[in-house]
Amino acid sequence: MKKVYGLIRRLGANSKYKGYFFVAEAVKISMGDQYKPLRITKDIYPYLARKYRSTPTNIEHDIRTMVNVCWEGNKKLLDEIAGYPLEYKPTNSEFTDMLAYYLREIEEEN
Repeated sequence: MKKVYGLIRRLGANSKYKGYFFVAEAVKISMGDQYKPLRITKDIYPYLARKYRSTPTNIEHDIRTMVNVCWEGNKKLLDEIAGYPLEYKPTNSEFTDMLAYYLREIEEEN
């Protein structure tokens, strides 16, 4: 989890945003179930809403805020994580998937 938080911070976000924890948890879930297709609206948002006593709508909004913060904070690193120059801001699902894939690749290299 430390690597997930570190990556999010390098993207320009910090723990003052509620979505910081939601993104980290969503990435952790995605990394753990890499061979099972996860649907963010059906699997991740409801799980996080139960865990953090919130609603799926609030979880979605807070993660979207994090995507916006990271998009404006360190787009160069976001392009590196994606593996190509991003022409548009990623969706919540794309953002979570990109971070999970990037961190999995780093783990496999080490």
